[in-house]
Amino acid sequence: MFLLLSSPSCNGSTWNTDRPVELYTVSSSNLALVLDPEAEDIPYFKAIAEDQEKQLALCKEESMCRRAHFLRGLSALYENRELAALHFRKVVVSRPNSLLAGESRFWLWFLEVMNTPNSAGLTSHELIKRLTREVVGKELSIHELSGKLENVSANSLNKELAAKDEVIKKLNQAMTALAKQLEQGKKEQAMLQNVQQALKGSEKKVEQLPNQLEALRRIDQEIREKVPPTRPSEKMTPSPEVEQPVESNEPKPIESKP
Repeated sequence: MFLLLSSPSCNGSTWNTDRPVELYTVSSSNLALVLDPEAEDIPYFKAIAEDQEKQLALCKEESMCRRAHFLRGLSALYENRELAALHFRKVVVSRPNSLLAGESRFWLWFLEVMNTPNSAGLTSHELIKRLTREVVGKELSIHELSGKLENVSANSLNKELAAKDEVIKKLNQAMTALAKQLEQGKKEQAMLQNVQQALKGSEKKVEQLPNQLEALRRIDQEIREKVPPTRPSEKMTPSPEVEQPVESNEPKPIESKP
């Protein structure tokens, strides 16, 4: 395709010179040379063709299949024009209003021109005009899509940053709560250690109590054995009490005389 743009009027210092547009009929043989691949490009197009064949065998989504058909059609331009036209038609049928469908229509038109006898009187001027229009339209579409992509990317980035900020905020809150729990745990651990030490001290004291009681018993026994028993004193002996008759206050009966 770029061979048609390579003319002396478009090179070097003659680019801006005013020269009449050369109009002549493009023969089918000249157009055929446009799609004659360079030797170094053949492995590249072959690799693309093989990769897209694999994609077509595996793709399930319509958009992915449409893209694979379009790329397979491009690689087939230098291989088999009928095969290329078949893939471009599938792209158009899949979604007629899509961007790939518009580009596929252009390639179908181009292939039709090459297959028409004497190229239907097509001139280099008309062909270059059509190619220029397609290139400009494609550049504008790319620019529009790039702008949308930048806006989408910026919005997505802002949302992603906001989500990350929220995650970081929650992590900071969790870390603060965890730090408080750790501090409380340290205090509880210290209290537990103090209680354990107190319990150990109490256990030692309890263990020592039987020994202390046994020692006290021995001391008491030794004291009892060393001190002789004492007799009770007579003064200390209580005297038996004599029971005195109890006077009655009741009147005595009067004895009668005989």
